[in-house]
Amino acid sequence: MRVGWSEMKKIAILSPEESKLAEIKKLLADYEREIIFQTASIHNGLEAVKSLIRQGVEIILARGESATVIERTYPEIIVVNVPITGFDLVQALENARRYGENIAVVAFPSSTAQIERLEGPLGVHIKRYNLLSKDVEHVDAKIDTALRDGADVILGGFITTDIARKRNLPCVQIIPGNQAYVDAFFNAKSLLASIEQEKRKTGFIKTVLNHAYEGILSIDEHGRIISVNPAAQRMLRGTEIAGQSIGVVWPELGLDGTVQTGREEFNRLVAINGMQVLCNKVPIKDGKKIVGAVATFQDITKIQMAEARIRKEVYAKGHIAAFRFTDIYGTSKAIQSTIAMAKSFAVTDANVLITGETGSGKEVFAQSIHNYSRRSQGPFVALNCAAIPAQLLESELFGYVSGAFTGANREGKPGLFEVAHTGTIFLDEIGELDYQNQGRLLRVLQERAVVRVGSDRVLPVDVRIIAATNKNLIEMVAQNKFREDLFYRLNVLHLEVPPLRERKKDIGVYAKRFLQELARDKKIELSRGARRVLEEQRWAGNIRELKNIMERIVAIARQEVVSAAFVKKMLDMKTRNSHDNITEEARAIMAALDSSGGRIGDAAKMLQINRSTLWRKMNSLGIKR
Repeated sequence: MRVGWSEMKKIAILSPEESKLAEIKKLLADYEREIIFQTASIHNGLEAVKSLIRQGVEIILARGESATVIERTYPEIIVVNVPITGFDLVQALENARRYGENIAVVAFPSSTAQIERLEGPLGVHIKRYNLLSKDVEHVDAKIDTALRDGADVILGGFITTDIARKRNLPCVQIIPGNQAYVDAFFNAKSLLASIEQEKRKTGFIKTVLNHAYEGILSIDEHGRIISVNPAAQRMLRGTEIAGQSIGVVWPELGLDGTVQTGREEFNRLVAINGMQVLCNKVPIKDGKKIVGAVATFQDITKIQMAEARIRKEVYAKGHIAAFRFTDIYGTSKAIQSTIAMAKSFAVTDANVLITGETGSGKEVFAQSIHNYSRRSQGPFVALNCAAIPAQLLESELFGYVSGAFTGANREGKPGLFEVAHTGTIFLDEIGELDYQNQGRLLRVLQERAVVRVGSDRVLPVDVRIIAATNKNLIEMVAQNKFREDLFYRLNVLHLEVPPLRERKKDIGVYAKRFLQELARDKKIELSRGARRVLEEQRWAGNIRELKNIMERIVAIARQEVVSAAFVKKMLDMKTRNSHDNITEEARAIMAALDSSGGRIGDAAKMLQINRSTLWRKMNSLGIKR
């Protein structure tokens, strides 16, 4: 155990006098396990320091010229100079005055700075004889000069007084007070704590770099490689490339160009040793000054393999919610208020009904609520009620057992409510749900259990329901198209997503974001006039429609700055296409309704679509039954 404590001692205190060291040791008795106390003078101090470094000492407390010599000889170690205070000089001069008023200060300049200022207050005459070397002959010569000049007493450090005593001359040693050592120790202790903290940070960063899957390489402002992690080293197939020019080691990377331009580059394909890597390059800045650059890169083959594995594992485990509240952009009061309300809904377990126009982002809010809730670790299962024929919806929602119907899976199949157990089920376009399945859904909400088709076994489920619609369910209830009891079960918490035209302030935000996502390597932005044109649109399709327009602009635009005229052209093109499509589709639907005498089921068969899809198209086109 004693060896362990010795190994932990990283601070050493050096003093030439054993008596002084004993005094300091007594004062710092509570910290004895942290300190090595070493008797050492300027003559043997360097040998002592060499031994202390081998023992793991990182900080040495020494005084005067000893501290200076140690610091110069061993720059890897931290030296704390124990200072000679004004009080120490006064005390030494008072003791020297007993021998006479002519005091010769024979010492290294660093120990007795500005000592002459004490002449007047103490009533003595001081003359300095600065030492330049620790050699005995040199010190003797300085003492001889002082005596010839009429000195009554020699004042100095350990070397001077040691030689003076051997010559039986009156002398007084300048010794730092005990408090100076104590203060120096606590300074050293603080330094050591900072060093240890930096070591931990450095060790953490080094571990991250060494075990990162990506190759990481950085250069300084001159293009010299300053760090390279093992992954990068393997891809570069170099033994030791630190310190070399990046232009020589890997000219195709162009990282020195990043230092020159200060531009970030992402997802660039670069060749190295016969392989293609996907590379990101970012400048390193100290304030506004560029001091280097860092590149991260991965082998494309490995990325593709990892992506395939992740897809297989993630989707095999079930359904996930990709969006969070941070994915909902906009600074308008309307959207911020909606986000705040959605977050407050997320912390409860009650059912939520989200209403809003087509393309306003209802599913994004549903996923965000799930990811913000206590169910975030559970599955998020989404179902578009209009996309599945009514006859199949029951088996999709509640599952079925083996042999339940012709074509059923031999092993049976769990329904979406079972899959969503402990999580959230999102029922999009709930207004398209037929009346019979509305009753089945109501039973699940009431009993918190499902029964598979063809079975009599009751399966409890713990599921939160979030439903969404772009229809007025209250009107549908009044028209007996939607069950009133189901409506109130779903509408415990109601979130209305504002349409884009009611938050014009956000149109520019979304447009810019879509351009960044869609443009990739293409540099493109909207002019102020172009943004105004977008803000003046009604956006019946809301965010989805805006994204479509941005995608069209990215595909067709050839200028970096898109003008207002160009945006108007894209909008006109959309209107013409939509008008042509609507006219043709509406004509076909009206013809089918006319032939079937207004019977929805017969018209749907003629058009070869299901009833729900026909209802949705009629509503979107404004066709009445």
